[in-house]
Amino acid sequence: MTGDAKPDTPTAWIAGIDVGGTKTLFCLAGVDGSIRGKRKLDTQLSRDPKSFMEWLFAELGQFCQAHGTKLSKLAGVGIGLPGVMNEQTGILSSAPALDWPAEDIRPWIAHNYEGIVVLDNDVNMAALGEQCKGAAAGCEHFIMITVGTGIGGALYLNGQLYKGVTFSAGEIGYFVIEMDRETLSAGKSGVLERFGALENHASGTGIALQAARCMEDGELCPVLSLQAAGGPVTAKHVFAAAAEGSQLAARVLDRAYHLMAVAIANLTITLNPQLVVLGGGVVEKNAEYAGELAERVSALSPVAVDIRKAALGNEAGATGAVEAIRRALRGSGG
Repeated sequence: MTGDAKPDTPTAWIAGIDVGGTKTLFCLAGVDGSIRGKRKLDTQLSRDPKSFMEWLFAELGQFCQAHGTKLSKLAGVGIGLPGVMNEQTGILSSAPALDWPAEDIRPWIAHNYEGIVVLDNDVNMAALGEQCKGAAAGCEHFIMITVGTGIGGALYLNGQLYKGVTFSAGEIGYFVIEMDRETLSAGKSGVLERFGALENHASGTGIALQAARCMEDGELCPVLSLQAAGGPVTAKHVFAAAAEGSQLAARVLDRAYHLMAVAIANLTITLNPQLVVLGGGVVEKNAEYAGELAERVSALSPVAVDIRKAALGNEAGATGAVEAIRRALRGSGG
């Protein structure tokens, strides 16, 4: 480590950052993991990773100053990013929100901060957060799934994250749900770089997309039209319309639930986890979601599994980033 701080000193601080497509959450913590400050900002999106890292660490530096410390005194920084983070090459891929070129981002980080840095996928970081302080606290074998704009996953097996040979394990949004013409054409055209087949039907984006397609095909749905009020249909509108008795909305949600239940059942049968933790905007905003999925998975799978809603909400990623740094410091002898 080249920063000023010593990880074994009681006053040493660490930082966890969760970068999202719209918001970025910063957390400052002690080396014991106790959170000392939080700050949420609009993400300053840039297709240039150099410019983005300059913005990110400038904001982190200001945050440190507001809490009476300096960026250079941090013992380490963990960063969760919305994409596949290759730990060997330093290249972030499958990250449409950032859309960076295929280049090593680590030199741009080192230009702004010289201490220990841990980079990972945002759902992996959220899983760490839930494992140390949330719904999966103390659990050695669990799966984390987030359902929001897209669908993400993380595999926490035998007491550690399983990332796969190219660090893309858990990308369940790309699950093949059926070999229909739409799925095949998406794969050939490269559309799957942005959204996978499961995401196109069961994510918040997919639920809205399927409802809108039904209406474009001439199916009338006055309740859903009223919910959208002339604007684009969203998943929120579909859930609300289903609650008011819309058959179209109910059918779209039934398929989304079914596809998610099949995905979770197959994961459960394959990996035999103790727990499945569900997070993300669709889960958080719909109280019945986790329970509905649990019933459907139970009917599909002979392997029992506990399905729970995530406990930390949108703070799981930054909390997990703090935990990632704590583990890195322990591994380095700090």
